[in-house]
Amino acid sequence: MKGKVGTATYLTKLFPKTIKNIIDTSKLPKEAKVRFNFISYYLKHKNISKTCRHFGISRRTFYKWFERFKRFGIDGLYNRPKTPNNKRKPEIRNKYKHEIIAIRQKYPTWSKEKIASYLHQEKGIKISPSTIYRVLKEANLIERYKAKKEEERGRKKTVKKRTKKGLKASFPGEVVQIDVKHLPWKGKTYYQFTAIDKYSRLSYAKLYKTKSSNKAKEFFMEMEKYFGFEIKKVQTDNGSEFLGEFNKYLNEIGVEHYYSYPRSPKTNANVERVIRTIEEELWFIEGLDFYIEELNKKLMRYIRIYNFIRPHHALGYKRPADLAYGM
Repeated sequence: MKGKVGTATYLTKLFPKTIKNIIDTSKLPKEAKVRFNFISYYLKHKNISKTCRHFGISRRTFYKWFERFKRFGIDGLYNRPKTPNNKRKPEIRNKYKHEIIAIRQKYPTWSKEKIASYLHQEKGIKISPSTIYRVLKEANLIERYKAKKEEERGRKKTVKKRTKKGLKASFPGEVVQIDVKHLPWKGKTYYQFTAIDKYSRLSYAKLYKTKSSNKAKEFFMEMEKYFGFEIKKVQTDNGSEFLGEFNKYLNEIGVEHYYSYPRSPKTNANVERVIRTIEEELWFIEGLDFYIEELNKKLMRYIRIYNFIRPHHALGYKRPADLAYGM
């Protein structure tokens, strides 16, 4: 009944139907504007169920924001900060802050767990790793250590020049391909370093007991002396033996180093072919049941035949030495 005291009369007087014309909603955030719209809709239609269906909200959501609107007006429709009013003061953190920082500075690689264990064992201080992490983060000792690690990693990282189709060669020494073949025998492995001059097919190979960048450097120096001409570019795969000291040496003497793309054996097809030829024409016949010194003597005898005596179909039945030295 009109004029009778009740919910409808109270809401009508408190929030008139023209509420949208009274309140400027242009500056409201999106969420607050949605809440204002369903409250306005309710005040117009006076039906909570219809309002909830129309806006796809639950009755609980409606009552929550409607109650806030009644108590605080338009300000009640804003999201409230989730931070508690009374935050717990980090007493333990502040008490041992200097201890934690001192340990971190003395042992910069220690993790928060190591620091927590050290404090407990050596000083009788029981503090959680998460608290130690927060102390280190506040003191900017987490990011500094990460930055240092990144700097060290960047220093060690090699910027690789790559080639997809392989480099072309128009004279001896312009491009030399190098690769390593593993030769397992009776529980041990020999490593055959092999090089081929792409233009002339002149080759060189040697066995080692280990595979490392130092061995690759040693092999390159012996190979360069054997070839007797200047080498401009070297092409290898991405093995670790072709990084480190090997790559450093090439940079020092001004030889360009190119790497093949991963899983691209055809890029180094020439050296792959000569490795297979050595295997078929030497090791399958002679075997590997000798000391490494004797194996290298056999390998050098074969290399001499390969370069100076054996005709090569790919060279029009010429010998590599013919192209390399004009013999």
